[in-house]
Amino acid sequence: MTGETGQARPATTRAQQKAATRDRMLTAASELFTERDYGDVTIADIATRAGVAHGLLFHHFSNKEGIYRAVLDSVVAQMDSAFTTPVGADTPTVIRAALRTHLTYLATHRGVALRLIVGRRHPDPTVAAVSDRGRTRALEALAGSLELDPTNRLMQFVGTTLVAAFDEASSWWLNDPDPIPVDALVTSFIELGIGALKGVQNLDGCPDLREPIATLSAAAMMDHDRPAK
Repeated sequence: MTGETGQARPATTRAQQKAATRDRMLTAASELFTERDYGDVTIADIATRAGVAHGLLFHHFSNKEGIYRAVLDSVVAQMDSAFTTPVGADTPTVIRAALRTHLTYLATHRGVALRLIVGRRHPDPTVAAVSDRGRTRALEALAGSLELDPTNRLMQFVGTTLVAAFDEASSWWLNDPDPIPVDALVTSFIELGIGALKGVQNLDGCPDLREPIATLSAAAMMDHDRPAK
């Protein structure tokens, strides 16, 4: 038993050390990509910040684009985990809470959030795909909450329109020295959603949007019902 335990412990320790080293490299890369543009960060910079040999980064991530993709993957995963909503709440409350939590995450991770938004226009299509993945999941979750079919071409048009608007608005908000309060921005985003749905409701092939619009309108009104501080 002692021998078996003795054999297992080094393997576990090596695995833990490997994971810890990888996390350290990801943290260093995330910090540098937050501080500088992608083109201004080198493998040497990341290795120095992480305190590892250059070859170790190539072993784990192949190249700079590989570690950049991994950083974006990590951010998307964190954004997903931050996209929490009250259990058992009604749909308007869920929508407001999800948007508020999402924007709060962006504000507290401003640098990487801006890189993620810019990532959609990265020349490497795999990097752009990582940047898009979180948006797709968020849109599908919103469509599900509103009982809309995400495969309907008009709903896809609305989703594409909202993604572009939210990206530009979020980027502007994160760069604004006197930013709009989060709750006011959430209301503005919801109002944009209402406007986008109203803009297609009379087109051929559009589903009945009265209920989704009513749900979003209720979510928008919740900000007006909030007690003044």
